[in-house]
Amino acid sequence: MKITGLYTLTLAGFFAFTAQSMAQNAIVVGLAQSGVTTGMVGLTLNQTARLSVLNLNVVSSTVPTTANNCTVELQFFDGQNKSLKQALVPNFAPQAATTLDLTRAELTSETANRAEIRGVVTVNPVSTPAATPTVPGYCTVFTTLQIFDAATGSTIVLTSDTRVMSSVPVMLPLVVQR
Repeated sequence: MKITGLYTLTLAGFFAFTAQSMAQNAIVVGLAQSGVTTGMVGLTLNQTARLSVLNLNVVSSTVPTTANNCTVELQFFDGQNKSLKQALVPNFAPQAATTLDLTRAELTSETANRAEIRGVVTVNPVSTPAATPTVPGYCTVFTTLQIFDAATGSTIVLTSDTRVMSSVPVMLPLVVQR
């Protein structure tokens, strides 16, 4: 029983030392572009699609405000993955929201009454213009897509169901010979 405890203690010490060593010698390979997509929804005459994004970061009194700001790109795509409309929101502050609207009348390439579309939100997109900060902030966003009647404003469809389109930041251990 004593020998098992000694092995367990030795193994725990090894992992604690290794974890500390790895943490000190790790590098972050940039903030990866993260994006989410909604599913396809139908848009017909007299309807408007609204893609909404909320920055879920909290406003902190200890962290500079700009540290939690990021750049967000909102886009609409059709069923053939053709970009229909987009908006870039630089310096997207914590607890702020932004929207992008697309009316059925704006879809001139669609000849049918019903057009299938989806919304995409990208945080810190690669195509960010040079005017925005060189070191992008990190933010977590909440995305919704709604279809509403343009005449009455009544919501017809609302979804917050999204799927991740790319990976998260990657941590690589820095190998150092001692």
